[in-house]
Amino acid sequence: MPALKDDAIVLRKLDYSESSQVLALFTRQHGKARVIAKGIKRSTKTRFAPALDLLDAGTTVLSVRHPRQEALAILTEWTQTRPAGGLRDSLERLYAAQYAAALTADLTEDWDPHPALYDALADLLAALSSAPATLALLVPFQRTLLAEVGLQPDLTRCVACDRPDPPAAGLHFSSHEGGLICRDCESAYYEKRGVTAEVRTALIGAGGTPRALRGAFELLDYHAAHLTGRPTMLGRAYLDLST
Repeated sequence: MPALKDDAIVLRKLDYSESSQVLALFTRQHGKARVIAKGIKRSTKTRFAPALDLLDAGTTVLSVRHPRQEALAILTEWTQTRPAGGLRDSLERLYAAQYAAALTADLTEDWDPHPALYDALADLLAALSSAPATLALLVPFQRTLLAEVGLQPDLTRCVACDRPDPPAAGLHFSSHEGGLICRDCESAYYEKRGVTAEVRTALIGAGGTPRALRGAFELLDYHAAHLTGRPTMLGRAYLDLST
């Protein structure tokens, strides 16, 4: 079986037995990989095994039968390069990081590489370790993730009538339609939510107040929930803590 060496971030983990874990790793050159880490929690006389923790970053070597097969890859080596410990100094930072990891796991396909997205996630986790506020970091990551996987909503026009830069009054967003709907078209659509001018400004990356950033996060989280078919588990918990 070929061995793949890559940088990786732990997106999800599940204890498989007393000594092993099943992991979802997001690798830089090979995308998301589901792996089994056999004996990762078993220490020996010469080696201490602390296991891998959620959000840890490191260099990994995977034994893979074939990247497109459903069988789990086998983790044969792991060298930690950045622990997740700094994120645990603040519950808000930890929830923000866990949300980003969960969203990445939900919206990416196995073995579909996105180096730019990997870099964005790594930069986000590093920045969150000391960020006084998190929304200004998390909203740009949401946009980057959606753009990388080809699911970015169209915020430049009305997706119903193709009207460019529709006025803010009566503006709505529809996840099913994939973007903004102007006031002249919105009455024909059931699935929609209102969008204020300041939230739209924050959505296109032009900055904004904490209230606008919160609205932008909620809208992009709403879009992600429609894409995955279920609410993001950490979205509401994070918002309850965010400042």
